[in-house]
Amino acid sequence: MDEQGAAHRDASEGTSPIEHELEVAVSRARAWDAYVHGLAEWWLPSLTATGSGIDHIEVATHEGGRIVEHGRDGRAIEWGEVTDSVPGERFVHTFRSTHAGDASTVSVTFVDLPHGGTRVRLTHSGWNDSNRQARWRYADWSVLLERYRAYAQHV
Repeated sequence: MDEQGAAHRDASEGTSPIEHELEVAVSRARAWDAYVHGLAEWWLPSLTATGSGIDHIEVATHEGGRIVEHGRDGRAIEWGEVTDSVPGERFVHTFRSTHAGDASTVSVTFVDLPHGGTRVRLTHSGWNDSNRQARWRYADWSVLLERYRAYAQHV
C-alpha cells in the first residue's frame, strides 16, 4: 500500500480527535473574528459541500446559530450548529458539511501568548462508528489553518 493509501486508511479508521495548534501574531479578538467571520476568505474553495465553490458562509455566532455554506450555484447547505461561542475565547460547533452519520464537533480556543499574539487550538472530535469513514476528508486542517493564519495576520 502506498503512503497516501495508508494515510487515508489511518484517517478513516480512527476515532481519536484531530488536533492542531498554531500561533497567530494578532490579538485574541482579531484571531477569533478572522476565524469566525473570515471563514469564507480562508476556507479552501475546493472543500465545499455544494461542489460549486463558495459564494459566502453565513455564521450566526450565538448558541444554536447555524453555519451555512452558500454555493455559487445558489444552494445553501448547513455545515453545523454553534454550541458555544465566546468572542475572543472559544468557538464550538457541530460539523457535518460533507459526511454522513453523526455530526462531529469542531472546538477552537484562543489563548494569549506571553510574548504577544494568540495560540489557536483546534480540536475536531466526535468520531464514532457512524461517521469515522469520512474522517479522512478532514486531513486538510493543517492547510486550512495556514490559510487562516495568513488571512488573520494580513487583513
